[in-house]
Amino acid sequence: MAEKRAEDLTWTDERLWPQFAQQAEWDPLGLAVVDCAGRHWTRAELRALADRYAAELAAHGVGKADRVLVRAAKTVPTLAVALAVSALEAAVCPYSPKIGPAELAALEETLGHAAKVEASADGEIAIAPTDPAERSRDPRNQRLALIGFTSGSTGVPKAVMHAPEALNYATRACARIAGLAHGDAILGIVPLESAPGFTFTAHFALSLGHPLVWHDPWDPAEALSLAERYGCAWAIMVPTHLYTMVEAARLGRWKGRNALRTAAVGGSAMTPELIAEAESLLGLQALRMFGMSECMGHCSARITDTLERRQNYDGLPFPGTQEEAFGPDLKPLPRGARGQAGVRGPSLFIGYAEGLGQGQEQLAEGGYYLTGDEIVRDDAGYVKVVGRIKDQIIRGGFNLDPAEIEAAILRNPAIAEVAVVPVPHAKLGEQACAVCRLAPGAEMIDLAALVGHLEAEGLSRKKWPELLVIVEHMPVTATGKLDKKALAAAALGALSPAPALT
Repeated sequence: MAEKRAEDLTWTDERLWPQFAQQAEWDPLGLAVVDCAGRHWTRAELRALADRYAAELAAHGVGKADRVLVRAAKTVPTLAVALAVSALEAAVCPYSPKIGPAELAALEETLGHAAKVEASADGEIAIAPTDPAERSRDPRNQRLALIGFTSGSTGVPKAVMHAPEALNYATRACARIAGLAHGDAILGIVPLESAPGFTFTAHFALSLGHPLVWHDPWDPAEALSLAERYGCAWAIMVPTHLYTMVEAARLGRWKGRNALRTAAVGGSAMTPELIAEAESLLGLQALRMFGMSECMGHCSARITDTLERRQNYDGLPFPGTQEEAFGPDLKPLPRGARGQAGVRGPSLFIGYAEGLGQGQEQLAEGGYYLTGDEIVRDDAGYVKVVGRIKDQIIRGGFNLDPAEIEAAILRNPAIAEVAVVPVPHAKLGEQACAVCRLAPGAEMIDLAALVGHLEAEGLSRKKWPELLVIVEHMPVTATGKLDKKALAAAALGALSPAPALT
């Protein structure tokens, strides 16, 4: 075990299992997990289940440096499978329970896993081993702990490979930033099936000794009640979670005393007003965090930052992480210039798996991973995410930045969530469509009213969307980000006949 250090932060390359096993030895009767049904699991109970699963997996030929595909249901047996995989020094590869059969078949054909595992809620597991000749022999497997799947531009998922030290670093940095003490419970909101989802719930809780209180399906009042009941001090969430929590308090659907002191919030745009309201209505410091599957949680606001800072910036890089804005020539830009984010540091991934994104990694000189996000860093080093390069809409040769338009739309109190997406147009190539979910109690808004709001906001006329679609639900990806592919498809389907094609 090698200890690593950056400033006052220390972490190791130790796998999840020995860290959890040590916690179980220190306090076997300590609370490990409260499952979605409200059952309390001690560390001893969870360890016994993991020991049983490890023996079963080993009997099916799973061993060191293997990959194990695991259906990532939000259950304690799934956690025990992940611990068992770690105990065998293999890598857990959680996949979404909602994955389509074609996508799952593509993963199974390409991943090179040793077994696929599905754990039932009653504690039984189904293990489907694969032909040893077809298992991955990638030398990177020797230092592999986790593979998370993320959507790829070609329709084939990318498999993001992480070593144990990346998970340890990201979780310890977040715990330090949140000011957590040993034994503070955390609220588990996000799903398990992405690299950040697994890392900031399962790995976070089990490696650091924080009881994990799971909540699913999402209900903001119930989530706040759980946080109050178990004294949950921290959670990672997306802006939708925060918004609905604030609304629950504002509308009187929840009247308790919030235990959550801080929350890491990222994944999509949020207004400065939302962060201020979280503090005034919930007493919650919402810390904007910038991260992704490939470089988990590498930048965050701090609890010592002013409210204005937390409202308008995504924070400072974690200790030991470097982040810069890069120009089209892939050279670092001076402070205050807008460019593509490049990041390097201990939470950076090993790379993409063979056949599932390998070779698509984009690096600048010095080993900076290019994220596809556009950022600005001020003179104090604070990072502000201002857009996504790949999200740009090209209307008649003019590039529109959806993030800028979305930020302006969100300043309308009638709008709870928005995604600006492209729809095809015969002459212009693309037009911009604003897909919006209304705030509770808000009156219906039409395109003319929305455009009037944008004009009052001072947004240039050439950036106004031509189309508006109102939806009741905004679909999200496995990482909790708004699913813009699904929203673009929904927008096109809602426009009948589709004016963009006439």
